[in-house]
Amino acid sequence: MVRLILKVVVVFLLKVGVSQADYMDYHFKMHCDAASNRAEVVPYAIYNEDVFSTSPQDCAFANGRIVRAKMGLGAAYPYGAGGADPSKWLSVWVDKAKVFSRIPFRCDEEGSCSLRVIVTAEGVETCTKAASDVESSSKSEAPCEFTPNKALIKAKDVIEYPAGKDRRRPVEGALVTLFARDKNFCSQFSLRSSSRKLGDNFDSPAGLPAGAQPIAEESSFSYEYMGEYKKYSFDIDNDGTKESVIGLHSRMHYRDGDIYFVYADREVPDPPEAEMGVTGSEVIFAKSATQIIPHRWYDLAGTAERELADKNDDGRAYKVKSTSAPWWDSDDKPIFTFRYWHLWPFRYKDSTYFMAWSTESNKRHWVTVLRPEPNGRVAEMCVLQVVQARY
Repeated sequence: MVRLILKVVVVFLLKVGVSQADYMDYHFKMHCDAASNRAEVVPYAIYNEDVFSTSPQDCAFANGRIVRAKMGLGAAYPYGAGGADPSKWLSVWVDKAKVFSRIPFRCDEEGSCSLRVIVTAEGVETCTKAASDVESSSKSEAPCEFTPNKALIKAKDVIEYPAGKDRRRPVEGALVTLFARDKNFCSQFSLRSSSRKLGDNFDSPAGLPAGAQPIAEESSFSYEYMGEYKKYSFDIDNDGTKESVIGLHSRMHYRDGDIYFVYADREVPDPPEAEMGVTGSEVIFAKSATQIIPHRWYDLAGTAERELADKNDDGRAYKVKSTSAPWWDSDDKPIFTFRYWHLWPFRYKDSTYFMAWSTESNKRHWVTVLRPEPNGRVAEMCVLQVVQARY
């Protein structure tokens, strides 16, 4: 009897281990019936298969109508309620006009999703289940809303469907340079290969130039939340002198970014004992630092630094000054919240630089290369972007 119980427990644990390794991916199908002038767009979820694609699917009706659909997928995060379940959406074009942009949907554990879009010769029908119905795996039909042709957007999307002398945006997935203080230097940053597996969201999209050396830490110790502290000694502001630096590499929902506490001609405080939610260690380091990066870059008068030290308020953002949104997406502005900004220090030809990228889901494709200056300012050297799919 005991051996039987042990066998059952082992089988149960094995099943648990397998289930924990499972992951869900997402895709959609364009069911195109050209002869009947009908297209049905249906998203699906599937376990343990890499099926997601940003590529469009098209359907050309017998009557000449053209339908296009694309699916988008947000970032998955290893923290927070539902963090591993990325946001999902569909965009639909009819006769080269974008009639629906980023319609959100959810999927249940059986792979069924909350959205269905039907395009006919008469118009477009969208059928959407409520989130509660999806979570309960309700088998009831989703309520539908019909939009007749006369109410559809008619203006041609010239960026999606360029013709003649229309400007062509760069190819999706390409690493483009939007600003270069030194073209030769910036041209040496190249796109890193990546996958969509959980955790890869947090790597820099670009790799370092040949000959660049990442700054190695001298030691590390625990942060009372998720992440760690690292102790460095390097010339962080290019004044020719090494500074003692404590880097906080926080990796939690509230703060998924990097802070560098600088101690120029000052003794570094002993690390407080890491105890969940008790020490407020970042405030201790902030109060005693001579400079805090990137907060010093926000305001040389120290506004953002004092807010962190006095209130543990890390809500400021860095706005890139050398360039703005690319012409093909006027809403995509290079503004990065400090809490979610990763800063990777490296040395190249006797100077210190930071490669910066964000974990904000709509900012992850930006890369900024920065050179700190002795006066506390920062020089923007390169502003790069991985061209995104349009929705």
